[in-house]
Amino acid sequence: MANHVLLDNISHKDLKVITARGADWGDKISCATIFPSEFAKIQANQPIVFRKQPQTGQFEALALFGFENGENLLLDEKGELKLTYLPLSMQRQPFLIGQQTQYNNGIPEQSLVVHIDLDSPRVSTSQGEAIFLEHGGNSDYLNHIAQVLNTLHQEHQTINGFFERLLAANLLEAFSIEYAQKNGEKVTVTGFYTINQHALNDLTPQQLKQLQQQGDLQAIYMVLASMEQIPHLLNKKWAQQ
Repeated sequence: MANHVLLDNISHKDLKVITARGADWGDKISCATIFPSEFAKIQANQPIVFRKQPQTGQFEALALFGFENGENLLLDEKGELKLTYLPLSMQRQPFLIGQQTQYNNGIPEQSLVVHIDLDSPRVSTSQGEAIFLEHGGNSDYLNHIAQVLNTLHQEHQTINGFFERLLAANLLEAFSIEYAQKNGEKVTVTGFYTINQHALNDLTPQQLKQLQQQGDLQAIYMVLASMEQIPHLLNKKWAQQ
């Protein structure tokens, strides 16, 4: 269970964060949320897929690490995770953005504040990166996290527009991943979406120009390129069976 609390330099002055990546630190996950600005850095190593959130019906983009819940095929034999690029949604752990009401001349205003999950395995008092300096100031690590959280907040503001434009151009299509286990049992993984390449090829020059101007076209091609990583991920799965 998560235990999110508002971060402060008095209650949490001695806290540190373990920044190593691996199964012991919560990285036994099958996917991570990503954003279009990250696609170019991810496509050469992980498949990029889309998924519809069951609670909201909104789409999200994911870097895929495995095909079953809690399966990270990129963990090595020591349980360590070494990625050439770590998604922002993983970089920010165990922190998250919250909102706090503050009053300006009696007028309530919402401001962004940093929360921390005290139950995260990354939180420690004996090892890791210090959050605060000895006399209470922010450490360089916390300043970095603040930048990461701010970027994530901005990305969340624009991601729905990205998917709305893809839907308007009929560029999303459902697909499944099929593979056979070593015992011969066939498995089909469903619930994913990708770019409809036929619809992309049928777009008019004006539609392509609009996608280019919005910055969507590069992200679209990065998603298509990332599909080449699915066979590599399946090879890792077969090797571990």
